Amino acid sequence: MLDDTKEASQTILVADDEPSYLGLIKLCLERSGYLVVTAEDGFEAIVKARSVLPALVILDVMMPGMSGLEACRIIKEDKATHDIPIIFLSARSEIDLKVYALGQGSNDYISKPFTPKELLARVHVALRLKRERDDLHKIAEEANAYAKSERNKAVTDPLTGLLNRYGLQVILGNQLAQARRYGKPVSCLMIDVDKFKVVNDTYGHPSGDAALRQVAGILKEAVRGSDVVFRYGGEEFMVLLPDTMLEGAVGLAEKIRMLTASHPFGEGQRIFFLTLSVGAAVLREGESGSDMIMRADAALYRAKALGRNRVDI
Repeated sequence: MLDDTKEASQTILVADDEPSYLGLIKLCLERSGYLVVTAEDGFEAIVKARSVLPALVILDVMMPGMSGLEACRIIKEDKATHDIPIIFLSARSEIDLKVYALGQGSNDYISKPFTPKELLARVHVALRLKRERDDLHKIAEEANAYAKSERNKAVTDPLTGLLNRYGLQVILGNQLAQARRYGKPVSCLMIDVDKFKVVNDTYGHPSGDAALRQVAGILKEAVRGSDVVFRYGGEEFMVLLPDTMLEGAVGLAEKIRMLTASHPFGEGQRIFFLTLSVGAAVLREGESGSDMIMRADAALYRAKALGRNRVDI
């Protein structure tokens, strides 16, 4: 039986067109305390994924009618099933196929034949990672709920509706505790609207305020559900990125920078464009959240010194 009671009785969907493997996997998982739902092709797997919402899906790569690869793509495109982890099974072990399969959004790839011990170990890891992601989403949801609460107006920026620097103090400790608990990275972005004083001087403060609200909207649309966006002060914003390495933070920063640069601000005959300078940093071993933010802030100022409208680390 399972050592971790949090995984007991979780439902796993298994899709395989080979009855022998389907039966073997079902028996192995049920003996370990899981509830198992089966499917014999990709179409059936998609239908049951949507109706059952299992904790995990195990898909054979090659099935008649619709392959596991296509089923995975459709499951990942559906909002209701997007976050369900997927493990592929296949008798084919070519590296290119494994890389392609993982690129479709799967979490793991098991080559046939396999042992029950290997299967259970990989299932356990996939469910543990899902639980960690769910914990991070819960923190982000709590952060958003915290910002909306009437009794916590002190941590909410009234102009943009984002959490402010006081809110950051509340959320940062929780995020770092989760990261250290699970051994996961945390990154942050410090973002400044370039030459924003010119906007206020040229178009007026109401237009400047509207532009800041629109920048906040761009940031919220660009980030994941587990990320948290803050108004750090004035025309400066910050994004806290759990479970994100520096490369991922830089990629998001570039996306945000380009989205903002192509977005028209203002209205009527008074349209203008804005650019962002961004500094990125990842939490280093032994340092505090404040240390990480200071390094991201230093990177931001390097970006501005090097000409603005750029990302630095």
